[in-house]
Amino acid sequence: MLQPLLDSSVIGLLEKMAAFGERRQEALAGNIANIDTPNYKMRDLPVAAFQEALKNAVAGRQQIPSPNLTFSDQTQPAHTPTAKSLAELFPDTLFQASDSQAHNITFQDGNNRSIENQVMEMTKNLMMQNFAVELMGAQMHMFETVISERV
Repeated sequence: MLQPLLDSSVIGLLEKMAAFGERRQEALAGNIANIDTPNYKMRDLPVAAFQEALKNAVAGRQQIPSPNLTFSDQTQPAHTPTAKSLAELFPDTLFQASDSQAHNITFQDGNNRSIENQVMEMTKNLMMQNFAVELMGAQMHMFETVISERV
C-alpha cells in the first residue's frame, strides 16, 4: 500500500545521491590517508557520469502534459522508477572508485597527491550528501504528516 507512494517520490533518487556521497567520501578519505604513499594514485568515483545518470532519472520522471489527460492523470508521474529502473539508471560501476586523472604534477615518488584538492572535493561532496539526507528527512516528515493526517 505504501510502496507506490514511496516509488512516486524522489526518495529513491535521494537515496542514490546519499549512497554515492558516502562511497565518494570513503575514496577521498583514502586518498588523504595515502598522501605520502609512494606510487599511490588518487582514486575517485565518476562524478560526471553520476550527475548524468541523475539528470536522466529526473528527466525520465517529468511529464509533458497532454490535453487528452484528466487532471488526476496529469498529476501522476509519467515514469515511476522501480528498483529495476533505478538499478539500470545507476549501475554499480558508478559507485566504484577508480584511478583519477592527475590534474597536477606527479611527484618523484610517483604519487599524484594534492591535499588541497582532496579537502575541497571532500567538502563539496559532504555538502551534496547533506543536501540529499536533509531532503530525505523532509520527505519522510511529509509522509509521516500525511499518514497521521495532521496538518
